[in-house]
Amino acid sequence: MFSVIIPYYKKRKYIERCLDSVLNQTFKNFEIILIDDGSNDDIALLIDQKYPEVNLIKQQNQGVSVARNAGIAIAKMSYVVFLDADDAWNPLFLQFAHEVIEKHKNLKIIGAHYSRNREILEKVYNYNDYIEVNNYFQIAIKNILFATGATIINKSFFDTNHGFNPILKRGQDVDVWIRTIESGGEVFYIKNTMMYYSDEDPNQASGKIGKVENGFVGVVNELYKPIIEKNINSDFSKFISKFVYLNLYPYYFSPENHAKAQLSLKQNSHYYFFLHLPYYLPLHIGHRIVSNRRSSKLMRLWLKFFLRKIYNKSFLD
Repeated sequence: MFSVIIPYYKKRKYIERCLDSVLNQTFKNFEIILIDDGSNDDIALLIDQKYPEVNLIKQQNQGVSVARNAGIAIAKMSYVVFLDADDAWNPLFLQFAHEVIEKHKNLKIIGAHYSRNREILEKVYNYNDYIEVNNYFQIAIKNILFATGATIINKSFFDTNHGFNPILKRGQDVDVWIRTIESGGEVFYIKNTMMYYSDEDPNQASGKIGKVENGFVGVVNELYKPIIEKNINSDFSKFISKFVYLNLYPYYFSPENHAKAQLSLKQNSHYYFFLHLPYYLPLHIGHRIVSNRRSSKLMRLWLKFFLRKIYNKSFLD
């Protein structure tokens, strides 16, 4: 049923909690594929001595996208599940996902709610509270719904589509979710909290944005240009434009990224006046705003307000 793919790089402190949460699932039809992305620790010894059921794949350090793709390439089950090595699942996650799949044979992707509260790992749910997500690209700008450790994809998608884009350093997971949904099939969301999202690791990705061309938002219009041009007035094309407005501003007001970010914004197929207003600010003023955590948050709140109250016609209740 499920191939659980876990990329691993210097997460020794958390990996046992992660693996135990998978092995403690009430639904047992799964395989675990752990991809060691060049860690210099005793992970191989740990797997050999304590977790012999785990399929350990070793590779030179090439990044999380290459690691996930390596796992997809050898996955044997019909559904692929992603989990990061410092995160963990509630014991009912795969059971609830299985129940949804059994009732909906045209299912393409399942998401589930997550929390930064570790208490959810022990929570007992009396029923599977899930919904079918219709008109995803109308509601996604309010809530993208899918998180890496709480997303399950029908493996048939990867048989005809590429996986995670190794060029992207930010948003590579969102790219996969969007392409999966756009390709067709039913979309479901489990409202029960199924995944603990850990921010405990001080070595995890920093807040530095990097180059705009390595961020999904900076290249999204180019990546999806054929789809957008095919139906310029679709919910999909409108969503992409709104997504750019909401997420591009840290790059746009970064002096080293400004020129390329301007080109990214010009590629938007739809113009929204109130969302565009902050982008009229002079570079030096915008840079001061995004360089301050409080004022940068206020800019994002401005954009979210107009997205949710003016430019969004559907909400997830």
